[in-house]
Amino acid sequence: MKKRSLFFRFRRYMSEIHWHKVQTGYALGLISGVLNGLALMIIMPAFVSLAENKPVFGFSFWAWLGILLVVGLLSIIIDFIGQKTAYLGALGFMHDIHHQVGDKISKLPLGTFKADTAGILSRMVTAEMMNLASVAAHYLYKNFRTIASLAIIAILSWAWDYRLGLLLTLGVPVYLLILNLSKFLLNKGKAMSEPTEEEVASRMVEFAKCQGALRACHASNNYEALSSSLVQADVIGRKSLAWQSLGNLIGGIAKQMLVTISIILIVALAINRSLNAISAIACIGMVLSFSKMLEDVSGNVMGTEERRQQMDRIDSLMDTQELQEVDVSQDFKEIGSIELKDVKFSYDKENVVLNDISFSVKPGEMCALVGPSGSGKTTIEHLIARFYDVDHGSIKVSGVDVRDLTTSELMGQLSMVFQDVYLFNESLLDNIRMGNPAASEAEIQRACDLAGVTEIADRLPDGWKTRVGEGGSSLSGGERQRVSIARALLKKSPIVLLDEATSALDAENEAHIVKSMEELRKNATLLVIAHKLETIQTADKIVVLSEDGRVEQYGMHNDLIKKEGDYKKFWDYRISASQWQLV
Repeated sequence: MKKRSLFFRFRRYMSEIHWHKVQTGYALGLISGVLNGLALMIIMPAFVSLAENKPVFGFSFWAWLGILLVVGLLSIIIDFIGQKTAYLGALGFMHDIHHQVGDKISKLPLGTFKADTAGILSRMVTAEMMNLASVAAHYLYKNFRTIASLAIIAILSWAWDYRLGLLLTLGVPVYLLILNLSKFLLNKGKAMSEPTEEEVASRMVEFAKCQGALRACHASNNYEALSSSLVQADVIGRKSLAWQSLGNLIGGIAKQMLVTISIILIVALAINRSLNAISAIACIGMVLSFSKMLEDVSGNVMGTEERRQQMDRIDSLMDTQELQEVDVSQDFKEIGSIELKDVKFSYDKENVVLNDISFSVKPGEMCALVGPSGSGKTTIEHLIARFYDVDHGSIKVSGVDVRDLTTSELMGQLSMVFQDVYLFNESLLDNIRMGNPAASEAEIQRACDLAGVTEIADRLPDGWKTRVGEGGSSLSGGERQRVSIARALLKKSPIVLLDEATSALDAENEAHIVKSMEELRKNATLLVIAHKLETIQTADKIVVLSEDGRVEQYGMHNDLIKKEGDYKKFWDYRISASQWQLV
């Protein structure tokens, strides 16, 4: 894929209508190029006819001039239409690829997204997309047009003087061989610099997003990760520039060699009287024009090759394996149930996170997941929501394997309240209404009252209409958590996944969340990652995970605390910690 011409690779991402515009534009470019080459060849007999004051090929100077004006004018008009059409097709490419990238991202496993993904993707769909569009709109179009001109000149040169035709015909392959070496060096340089440029972009996004944490650690003026990436980019950039400069130098030398050798041969023919002076001057003029066009082709090729790495990244993203999804979901058998059977999972296929996990939760039950950090509690909830696929075993939601459900059907069964709550830069009310756009005002108000969001709205400057900032930056972590709870209340899904919902709240507002959980429990199955004693005690069943991702114990609170094991140790530790006092 990566070795193919960019022309064919553009086709993959363009709709029929936009691809047709690009093809039409390039076809018009070819026609314009043929006419342009013909116009340049007409100059030669016109010049000789003017200099010698006699007809050439049966036409006088004024006849040649008239033909030149007609051909040149046609070339200009067709070139204008062709460039415009190709440009519109390139704009269509940007439209199409933005939608395709967005659709692709929405279907990728969550594990695809790393800490630096935001920087890479933002760069891909902004500057890099403009650069690729310029290839379709300008570089490829100009090459089609210029190569057509070169072909016509090389062919017609044989009719004018076989020696000129031979010179141009033999010179082009040699020039292209050297140009290919130049392309190789240029690509080598770009391949070196692109990863470091991506790293810098990612670190810049990270630096901007984490200002609060950096300032708290007195690291905002000297963020080592960003500084080191800039230093590395500078070092690699210099090496990359050296390779690219060498490539450009070799390309320039090839052009100068062609011109110099051609002029020397033409002058030698003129001195030997094998070519008269007027014809020699005309041939030198044509060689200079021909070499200038070759230089244009070289520049366009270099401009195209500089962007090949960017197309490679888009191909890499679009070739990333998606989670396979069925076309039609199976019918639900037991609404609100959860079942994990012999589940094994690892993020990197080497370090196992979950090992032979099996347990079930009946409709309407509240199940608490307990275990040390890294035991796989959050991973279990992510697997239930199918952010990833299990390596072995099965997970059933409402009696159906999650792999046999469409994403929309699965998400319709689940509400998720995780620790990392993301809010959109819309009003507070809009962010809550996302849970159920069709909810009535009364339902929204009740959900907000239960989750403690109403008091947040009361103290905001514009109340419910206050924009919460990108990611919810104008709200605290606990306030964002309550908004997420309100969404879940509003959605009324049969299953709710909570990742320590009360962890970010102070004691005053924790009561709102506990009350919300009791409300959710009336109509939904709850799977809760729990550390708080109150949450654990009220659970219908508790799954205790070990450090190596296995089910260590399974049962109800009153039974588990009577047995020696991890749960009793955990419970005793929590009891003792709850009695700590500041003195």
